[in-house]
Amino acid sequence: MIKKISHLGVAVKNLEEAREFYRSVLKLESSDPIIGGDGTLRVSMVKVGKVLIELIEPIGNDGVMAKFLEKRGEGFHHICYDVDDINAAILSLKESGMDVLGEPKPGAEGKSVFLHPRGTFGVLVELVEKEE
Repeated sequence: MIKKISHLGVAVKNLEEAREFYRSVLKLESSDPIIGGDGTLRVSMVKVGKVLIELIEPIGNDGVMAKFLEKRGEGFHHICYDVDDINAAILSLKESGMDVLGEPKPGAEGKSVFLHPRGTFGVLVELVEKEE
């Protein structure tokens, strides 16, 4: 079911400041920002070896990421695993009693869905079926 880690999500208040930190301090380049989350997020990917760091900035004060930042501040948000077939993965996880949050939606890398952290030892888990 799971092939590899796709990315680690990091919540940031200011995407441009975060991108500059990764570029100037860590010497890592990031992708041009895209709008995601139904228009509630700006996202940029930083490649580190075979794994990506997803920098996520909320747009406005009403979305999920804005609420996360307000409650918890900047930092680690989620881990994302790459799967071959997201629908088969969801079916298997639901059969195992996992709480899958909604249906797959288009994300930064393809169709994705989240698992509730109460069933994953407190870590928000995302599954993605990447677009070819």
